[in-house]
Amino acid sequence: MKKYIIIPTLEPDPCFHARVEELREQIPAQIVVIDDGSGSDYRERFEQIDEMDGCVVLYHEENRGKGRALKTGFSYVRRCLSAEKKAAGGSGELMEAAAGILCLDSDGQHSAENGAELLELVENCPGTLILGGRDFTGREVPWKSRLGNRVSSAVFRLISGRYLSDTQTGLRAFDDSLLDLMTETPGERFEYETNVLLACISRGICIRTEKISTVYIDKNEGTHFRPVRDSAAILRTLFGELFRFGVSSLLCAFLDLFLFWLFDRGKWPAGWQERAWHIAAATAGARLLSASLNFILNRYWVFGRGKGWVSLRRYLLLCIGIAAASAASVWAVSALFGADPTAVKIFCDALLFLMSWRIQRSRVFLGRRKGGKSHAG
Repeated sequence: MKKYIIIPTLEPDPCFHARVEELREQIPAQIVVIDDGSGSDYRERFEQIDEMDGCVVLYHEENRGKGRALKTGFSYVRRCLSAEKKAAGGSGELMEAAAGILCLDSDGQHSAENGAELLELVENCPGTLILGGRDFTGREVPWKSRLGNRVSSAVFRLISGRYLSDTQTGLRAFDDSLLDLMTETPGERFEYETNVLLACISRGICIRTEKISTVYIDKNEGTHFRPVRDSAAILRTLFGELFRFGVSSLLCAFLDLFLFWLFDRGKWPAGWQERAWHIAAATAGARLLSASLNFILNRYWVFGRGKGWVSLRRYLLLCIGIAAASAASVWAVSALFGADPTAVKIFCDALLFLMSWRIQRSRVFLGRRKGGKSHAG
């Protein structure tokens, strides 16, 4: 298996050359460095690396962001593999797992030893994204990095349903079967790496975390991460889908509530059994119409994915389950407290909101992997 190391960098420090040299000595790989618009003052440093055996430098004339720099590297690797496949006459030996790809940051936080370990795992874990997870408990870790990691991991778990100890690590390895995913995932700057994790989870791609050494040079003062702007972009990435789901759900909830009120108008039956059937019928009629609109919005606007009839069948089953839970809870609470069913329904459906979102993103609107297979996250 061929090996590639992709290093996006902006205005690298004087020690960057030495780090690349160390990588060359310890890992037999093609090293691809992307100069993300560092400018003429840094050109000599990049030219020295470009002259080294096994190294190539790709240039952005202006700063385009870490995500775009990584994609530039991925595109270069894909072109190299395509050329090799063409030269080999399209032989099967280059069809699957032709290359292992390692991404790492240029600021010295990632050691060559850890990079080599992750690349070795790639050969035994096809189709897996392997993360180098840092330990944030040490005294050498800046407090803002420790706090930021804990918050991002907690938020990521809330949004995705999956806990990852280090969502912002730049040390990642995978084989070339994931190159299409990496190049097609949206994002130009630091939010791109979060988008990749969400894309992998939505498509059922395995994510594995391996512990690595934690290194901070000068308390990470050399980072190009912009706390306000880049944090806002990451939060938009994490909460964007939930916000759209909320808008879709709120719109359809108003429609559902209006239809329920419309169907439930008139004198309520005196007996509790007749009243239960009356509420169930009103709930079913309102939910059928509102759910139709909700499915269209969720598939094409909220999640932007789905597998036709598979998603529709699962969505219908979920709707039946949610509607049954809604009807049962509305009947129980209104019967127990003598409350108006419409008011009770608002409370009960609010509790079912997050449950519905989590199930839809992980079990209903599935992503597609290469070859047309879909997997639950």
